[in-house]
Amino acid sequence: MFQPTNVLSLIPGLPQERAPLAAEVDGFFPADSMVRRLHRERLVLFSGVRALLMQACDPLAVVGFQRHSIIFDDPQARLLRTDERMSRIYFGTSKEAEETGRIVQVMHRRVRGKVPADYGPIAKGTPYDATDPELGLWVLATLADSALVYYERIFGDLPPEERERYWADYRRVGEVLGLPPDSMPATVGDLGDYIAGRLNDSSLWISGERRDQAVRMILEPPYTGLLKAAFLPVTETVKLISVGLLPPQIRSLFGFSWDPGREALLRSALLQLRLGSRFWLDAVRLHPAARAAAGERYGSLAE
Repeated sequence: MFQPTNVLSLIPGLPQERAPLAAEVDGFFPADSMVRRLHRERLVLFSGVRALLMQACDPLAVVGFQRHSIIFDDPQARLLRTDERMSRIYFGTSKEAEETGRIVQVMHRRVRGKVPADYGPIAKGTPYDATDPELGLWVLATLADSALVYYERIFGDLPPEERERYWADYRRVGEVLGLPPDSMPATVGDLGDYIAGRLNDSSLWISGERRDQAVRMILEPPYTGLLKAAFLPVTETVKLISVGLLPPQIRSLFGFSWDPGREALLRSALLQLRLGSRFWLDAVRLHPAARAAAGERYGSLAE
């Protein structure tokens, strides 16, 4: 049986000392914000896998990714790069968050063009633009929704007011990344309605080629030899949880099978993570950016 504590504690390069969290003097988000509470958990990082799979089902976004991004060539690199940038917003100073937002917006302005060939429901010649609020909202919504789903399934349900606070924080993230405030759902309930609407209309689609490529590259990291064997328990657990926590409509688009046996394995894995993570050292449990933010605060107090 997979033991998350043992596997993660053996990952090379992880320091083992404890480090409490605190706010920097001018953090973009305060230490008690919901966005920090959720994203300080290292396990929530893996929610990005679910988000990537959902994003891969937006045909217009896929065309942009395909022509201007490394997502289908090296999705792990994209996931880590996205985490680095988002962490600077979650845990960085106001200056760092705003600089990161400007960098992302400059990059997005370069991602535009016309669809070169028919792709599912998208006709050849259809324009795409990464600064389009509709495209940006789907990406933002999948990130926020996936983080909420992962956090609640592993650490327990949040009260409605805390879910509302989280989405209010994430709307600020969207604004930093260039989304107009009126383009984003006003409440977390509206966010759920937006996602449900996208899942139940005909706008989501993925080709067989992209489906197979996404599964291979996102869910099956290209480890070989001893490294593959060493990380097999982790990668298989990430795959199980990522597929299990997908909306059924997305599982169907990818052709993932699901049954009571897999559901039982999913519940068991989530329970092990919930119980086991209580005993992890902060160096294992907490995101490095959260711990770095705490260190910056203590350094400033000592000066």
